[in-house]
Amino acid sequence: MKRHSLLIPAILSMLLSFFASTSADCQAPGETAFELHYTVKPDRAARTVAVAASLTGLDRNIDDLVFSFHPGQSFLKLDEPLIDGPVGAFGPSGPLPIERLDPFNWTVEPSGEGEIRLEYVVPIRHRSLQKVRESHDAYEFPYLDDDHGMLTTWTLFAVPRLGEPARIAVTLEGYADGAEGCADGADVPWPRTGPATYEPPSLEVLTNDLIALGKWNRHTVRVGDFVGTVAIAPGQPDLERAAAEPIAKIVEAELALFGRPPSGRYLFLFGRPDASGAGGSPKANSMTLTVEPRLAARGVDFLPHLVAHEFHHTWTAGLFHAPDELRWYNEGFTDYFSYLVIARLGLTTWDEFAATLGGKMAECASNPHRGRLSLVDAGGKIFFADRDAYQLVYSGGLLTAAWLDCAIRSLGTGKKLDHLMRDFNNDRRWERGRRAPTVNDFVTAARAYIGEEKANELEAMVRTPFTFDPALAFEPLGVEIVSSIEAADMSLRANLDGVRVINLDPKGIAWQVGVRQGDRFVEINGQAVGNQIEVRKAWRAVKDNRIRLTFDRKEERLIVDEPLPRTKKFTVPLHPWRD
Repeated sequence: MKRHSLLIPAILSMLLSFFASTSADCQAPGETAFELHYTVKPDRAARTVAVAASLTGLDRNIDDLVFSFHPGQSFLKLDEPLIDGPVGAFGPSGPLPIERLDPFNWTVEPSGEGEIRLEYVVPIRHRSLQKVRESHDAYEFPYLDDDHGMLTTWTLFAVPRLGEPARIAVTLEGYADGAEGCADGADVPWPRTGPATYEPPSLEVLTNDLIALGKWNRHTVRVGDFVGTVAIAPGQPDLERAAAEPIAKIVEAELALFGRPPSGRYLFLFGRPDASGAGGSPKANSMTLTVEPRLAARGVDFLPHLVAHEFHHTWTAGLFHAPDELRWYNEGFTDYFSYLVIARLGLTTWDEFAATLGGKMAECASNPHRGRLSLVDAGGKIFFADRDAYQLVYSGGLLTAAWLDCAIRSLGTGKKLDHLMRDFNNDRRWERGRRAPTVNDFVTAARAYIGEEKANELEAMVRTPFTFDPALAFEPLGVEIVSSIEAADMSLRANLDGVRVINLDPKGIAWQVGVRQGDRFVEINGQAVGNQIEVRKAWRAVKDNRIRLTFDRKEERLIVDEPLPRTKKFTVPLHPWRD
């Protein structure tokens, strides 16, 4: 089952608002340009990282200086940063007064010093925390093993709230410079400026990337001046055989789609698989991915889609901050192109692409928010709290992209959605430091491709309660969508930990009858269940064409007893989208 920690628009939103507030609220009068240099010393035996943050060129008139850890770069946020022992502050003359303001912030009295050094130790035990173990996001968190490790920069770096430094440098101690095929070095996705020293271009990047240490199995992808490293944690031979070739093809195809010169370094890190299922989440210049061994052993047909989706996010993430009102665009259009690109590359068939579109149409038809919630509203705060709203953003946004692509192509101008995406995403008005684009901006850009009438239809499609009818929507474009009612597929389509649901497919019956992530099965079709084998066996033992479930959701016991659902199926032709 595919899973996206997804995450990217929300994470970037929090990150940018965090640093915007630090710049606006914490600039000191008469502030001079300062430099920031971190020394990072991992200890694999102790499973810790010692960090020293040195500031030079400080304004000596600063009364106090706040250092802040980032609250997190995944859906799951920790209650406080992990730190062993005290945080110490020092100047050239000795220790400086330091006080913890709240879980993520410390204040230091510079006492007229122009240099300050902050020292602390980060224990790399994040994946052992109960909150992390019970989530889907364990792979987002750092770890150190005897032979290799993955560091997440948001857990390491306390950032001074003084605005953007003139220079940021990070030096890794105890590791040789990363190199292709290196046995015990480090891969850091920032420009290298000295022995084991790297320069992230901004504070935003500093706290939103990954570092690979030690003996990963590495493969290199080159496209122009772009150098990608596919690094796979040891002990995953099935995954290694399946990953490197499709990633290289996808990266090349998507960089061509982006229409901007490829350059710089990028890391694709398949870390230690500490969670069920599969997932991925892009950062600034890197991506963390995971595939559990039993899935890799069965084959990883979903891997191209997962990689294509997450790497596609780097396009907008690297250019502008997409607001909540464009989440349907940022997620749904990304998902559309992730399927389209791998079909173009032959990594999946066009029949499978058409079947995917049909499946998304069925998802939208059965979504409880259909006719009640717009795509714009579904991308707001409810997106993180309501799985049905989350699903509507993805599947509804994907269908909007498919419709818009078909509308552009139908005019016979030789244009397609690729061209509109390049015009919109690469528009310099949305570059970092300028304003974020809006729904109005996107509709205006689309109007140049599809005209006034269709642009108004597009705006209504995303702003009003989503009632997308595939047959009615595509018929004026010369595309016939055929719908039918069929018996539902009786597969459970869920990943389990004992009787607890880890995740489940929205196309499956369990989802349709109300089962959700985190629920614990008690009884299925009249049979008490106590483990995963019993759950799956009882699931198949349907009686009288009814599904009967008893399950616990937190402190509440829920009961389902209803006829087996019948599903709407949509048959989609290939020709409108196949190049």
